[in-house]
Amino acid sequence: MMWYDKLNFYSREAGLNVIPESDFFSRSLSEEEIRLFPHLLELHPDFQDPAQFPVPAALHLPADLAQLLTFSNGGAVLNGEREFGYFSLQEIRYYYFAYGFPKYLPDFLPIAFNGGGIFYAYDFRNEGTLPIVAVASGNLSEEDTVVLGFSLAEVLSNPHNIEEDLDQLYPIRKLSDTEKALVRLRQELKTLNEDKNNGKVDLKTFLQTKKRIEAEMKAL
Repeated sequence: MMWYDKLNFYSREAGLNVIPESDFFSRSLSEEEIRLFPHLLELHPDFQDPAQFPVPAALHLPADLAQLLTFSNGGAVLNGEREFGYFSLQEIRYYYFAYGFPKYLPDFLPIAFNGGGIFYAYDFRNEGTLPIVAVASGNLSEEDTVVLGFSLAEVLSNPHNIEEDLDQLYPIRKLSDTEKALVRLRQELKTLNEDKNNGKVDLKTFLQTKKRIEAEMKAL
C-alpha cells in the first residue's frame, strides 16, 4: 500500500508514464513553453533572458510528489477543510513562471492550490530539508511563508484549511477599550455628518453633538 492510497481523491488524471530528467524544474523557459504559453513573456518579459532571473539548480522532483504524479498526473484531494488541488508536471512549470516565482521566490516550487489563492510549495533553500509551505499567490515573499510539514503524507493528514496557518503570521490584535471607544465615536461622527447632509438633523443639534463627540475623543 502506498501513502496516497488513504487519500480522498475527488479528481484524478492518468498517471505519468515517464519520470522527467532531474533538471526538469531547474531549466529556464524553453521555446516550446513560450509557444505553448505566449502570455508568460507578456507577464514577465525579463524571463526571456535566463541570466536575469536564473532558475535555481536545486529545484527537482521530490520522491513523494513523483509517486503521486505517477499515480495521477494532477488531481484534487480533500481532507476535511483541507483541499489540495495539485498540478500536473507541466502545470507546475507553468505556475512557477506565470506567478513570477523566479523573481520573487526562486527557491520555492508551487505544486498545488488550496481551492483558493494559496499555494502549497516545496522550499528548496536549505540542503537536507525539504519543507512544504503555504504562501499566498498574491504575496510571494519568504517572510510570508508558513511551514505545513515535511512530506505530502504529513501535510495531507491535517484536516484544517491552510489559510488558518497563514493567519497565524498576522493574528488579529484585540482592540483596547480606548481603541474601541475611538471606533465608536468615529462611527458616531460619521453618522452625524451623514444625517446633517441628508437634512435629518438641524444645525444647532449638529454643532452641539459634534462638539461633544470631539471632546470625548480628545479625552481618550
